[in-house]
Amino acid sequence: MRRIPAAGLILRYLCLLTALANIGGNIGLQLGYPLLFNWLGVPPPVDARLFAIESALSFSMGVVALLIFFDTARAIPLLQIGALGKGAYAIVTSWHWALHGLHWFYLVFAVWDAVFVVIFILYWIYLESRDLTELQQSIFDGIDRPRTNRALIIGFSLTDNGRKVIHQLEAGLRNRGYQSDVIWVVAQESIFRFPMSLMDFVRIILRAFLRRPAKIAPLRVPRDDYDLVVVESPTWLLSMGAPVEAVFLDPANRRLFEGRDAVALAMSRGAYQRTAAMIVRWLERSGANVVAARGYTHVGREPRRLMSLWFYLIFRKPGFPPGLAEPHYGVSQDTLDAIANFGEDLAERSRTRPHWTLLKALGAALAP
Repeated sequence: MRRIPAAGLILRYLCLLTALANIGGNIGLQLGYPLLFNWLGVPPPVDARLFAIESALSFSMGVVALLIFFDTARAIPLLQIGALGKGAYAIVTSWHWALHGLHWFYLVFAVWDAVFVVIFILYWIYLESRDLTELQQSIFDGIDRPRTNRALIIGFSLTDNGRKVIHQLEAGLRNRGYQSDVIWVVAQESIFRFPMSLMDFVRIILRAFLRRPAKIAPLRVPRDDYDLVVVESPTWLLSMGAPVEAVFLDPANRRLFEGRDAVALAMSRGAYQRTAAMIVRWLERSGANVVAARGYTHVGREPRRLMSLWFYLIFRKPGFPPGLAEPHYGVSQDTLDAIANFGEDLAERSRTRPHWTLLKALGAALAP
């Protein structure tokens, strides 16, 4: 039986917590609010009927959370509904508290619901990417096909951190008999460059938030006999870099991934999980057999690590200004060594998984 990661269990039982709180709390509130309000000094509801309707809606959010807890296989649409419902309640309540003098007692419920909007979204992301935990800790079986010992590595880097990671991975693969071709994604827009101005930095962040596609030059791939493809991307606002995503948006590039083993690499200040998940899903949609995903972070701790990134992008000096930025920008030597070791393990991956493209063709041939 597959072990459920701790993060999944915590998020699931948090859903049970809000289910019990919403269901039990609203029942108790309807039965005993006169005494409770009098004790806390809360003014009685102006419209008791409207108050009951609001409690019923909050009660229904508890039922939604309870269904999420009992049926995780069908939880994603319910998590979306729950996040929207709790978010709407938190916004409306906060608005009435800030502008119309609503008693602070109701703000407690708004804060509770706002917290669970985040929890529901995190659980949504987790359920869509449950395999990432295993992909980030192990190497899955490769496709059982003739070994060419050639790897295609596709990467993009503004500050050279991605280049360091790829060079270390390439060295590890080479130590175990692999030859690699490294293809760098070339952005055709002036804002995707380093050093950058403060305004360009802001524009990149806004574009990452809006998920606006980027323009890139066509990839020039020298061969077509790779048995492994690696895609590396920086993390921009919890997403993969727009120039890297543009590789997958071009249908002509599907041939680079289809029927091959593939790896997702994410470079990040700290939160690389969503970037890795996006690369994995794009690889899967492109027909690749994803065997591993890894995320690598810059040295340091928050919030200093985040400030170091901003200062480095703006002032172009590692460790500047002193005291506010980390003395070293980028990945540590220990991390670079770990990447080289990962490259060696990747080259020696087992190859026992049936070639899905051959099975698909066989199924089509046998179909009536």
